[in-house]
Parts: sequence; C-alpha cells; structure tokens
Amino acid sequence: MDKRTNLNLSGRKHARVIIVGAGPAGIGAAVALARKGIRPVVLIDRASNVGGIPALCKKKPGAVPTFVSWLHGRALVGEQFVAGLEARLAETDVEVWLDSLVVEIHAAERRVTVASRAKGKLDISADAVALACGSRERSVAERGWLTGSRPARVFFTKHLFDFIDGNDILPMRRSIIVGSDLVAYSAAAKLSVSGAGQSIVLDRRRRPECNVFQRLYFNFWSRPKWHGSIQEVQVKGLGSVEGVKISDKKVLTCDSIVVSGNLIPNTELALLGGLEVRLPSRLLEIGPGNRLSSPGWFAAGNIRGGFHSAQWCYLSGKKVARSVLKYLA
Repeated sequence: MDKRTNLNLSGRKHARVIIVGAGPAGIGAAVALARKGIRPVVLIDRASNVGGIPALCKKKPGAVPTFVSWLHGRALVGEQFVAGLEARLAETDVEVWLDSLVVEIHAAERRVTVASRAKGKLDISADAVALACGSRERSVAERGWLTGSRPARVFFTKHLFDFIDGNDILPMRRSIIVGSDLVAYSAAAKLSVSGAGQSIVLDRRRRPECNVFQRLYFNFWSRPKWHGSIQEVQVKGLGSVEGVKISDKKVLTCDSIVVSGNLIPNTELALLGGLEVRLPSRLLEIGPGNRLSSPGWFAAGNIRGGFHSAQWCYLSGKKVARSVLKYLA
C-alpha cells in the first residue's frame, strides 16, 4: 500500500485532519473519519510501514501470538493483526505519509512540520490534529533504580523484536529482563522459541505485574525465573554486560539486559509545541472527548498514558474520530 503524495516541497498543504502516528490508534481514527466522508485525512508516521509496534512481530514458525482480536476472539501474531488494519485502511482514501518525521507542532495554528527524504521539510496545517504517537519504555536512567556501568548489550524490547523478527538475529543467550508486565513475559517467550536459554525476570514489585492468567498463557513457551522486591540493580561489565548485582551477596550472570515496560507517553512534541503536559509524569492534559488544551487537538491510544492492548488503541482511535467529527461540525 502506497498512498504517499507528491508535494510541492516549498509550500504548505492544508488537510481537513492530520493524524500523527500510524499505529493501531492512528489507523482507527483515520479509517473512522474517512468512512464518514472527511477528506483529506493525512496519516503521518516516521516508519516505513503502518502498524506501529505490532508490525515488528512477524508471523513465522514458532511465533508467539500476543495480540488479541476481540472481534475474532483469538490471539494473533502482530503482523496478522496489522494485516487486518491495513485492509481497512486500503478501503479508504486516507493519504498515508511514511518515512515522514513530525519534527515540530504548533498548537495555536494547528500546524505540524514534517521532514522526510522524499518531501524535504514542509509545514502542513489542518482543521483538527490527532496525536497517536504512542509511548516508549523508560530508559535506564529514568527508572532511577538501575545503577552501575553502562556497557553494550542493554536493549529495549523494541530492539529485541527488531533483532529477532526483523533480521532473524538472536543477539543474546542468557538474558535478564527488567520489568514484569505482559511485554516482559512476551519477550521471555520470544527469546525461548528463538533458541535462547531460560530468562530471568526481575522487578521492584513483590509479585509480577503480568497477572497469573497471562503468565499461564506464556508458560506454553517459557517459564522465566522470577526475582521480586529488588530495591536496586547494579549493572556489571565494561565492554559488554556480564551480569547484575541485586544484593550485597548475589550477582546474576547474563550476556544481555532487556529493559521492558514502565511506559512513558511520547509527549515531547506536545510539550515543546505549546500543549499542556503534566510534569514530571509527561501526561497530556486531556479533557472531555479526548480534547487537548488547545482547540482542535486530540489524543488517541497509548499517548494518553498507561499500557493498553493494540485492539484497545484501535478502538480509542475510533472514539477520538467521533470527537473530531463533533468538533468539525
């Protein structure tokens, strides 16, 4: 699917609605608006394809299905889930701009600045803008309880998906996963089916954040060792990770660390662009109808805060579309 538009790189294009982020939430909003006759709808994403994080999880032998389709009542591999979204998007006339990075937003003017190799740098204004930029995992420094050296082979789960699914590379054999949510146990399962040894999951929590039913589901692929109530993790190693010290007498050896969960919304652009953001949480100020602090701006999906499933994000996008329609009317 390629609906990218040839633009006058020195000019400005006006759209009825701009959606920043082509993950499940952005696609949900774009499809819902297009089906109601709103045009042009411009969907912008820095990646080379739509789908967001689920698109990184490829369908292949041994793949772990972790994306639940409420409509079909079954778990899918991310690539399968995204295929359904792509099919709905292809039935519309939404303009999809891929490999396009939004570098600035201008809240008062409902305008965004986009940069890409294909288009150069240009401004696009709209009657309404929806932010569906998702969230990211907090860095080692942001977590505040991971200390010690900063060697190589400390990854986020996104890197893990890129290595294993995107490039068929298994860069680790003995991993320690920091964090204990559903994504952490999904990562442990992915490592196991790819040929790695048993992972270790550790967290400050007394019990895993991933609930017992979710853990039972992942037991089919892996049963990582659990270490809870960890107050501080000291990373060991100079060139590469060699292990972590979790108490005065206990050191766990590993060849990599996977930093998982503990998400923070991608609201840096919103903050710099004049939208109200609460600090230090970085949560957007969201009013009724998913409206942001400046008229004509809306938020959908995980950028709202918290961890939500891909299906929830898609439905969040559809809900935001209804609010956008009311605003445009």
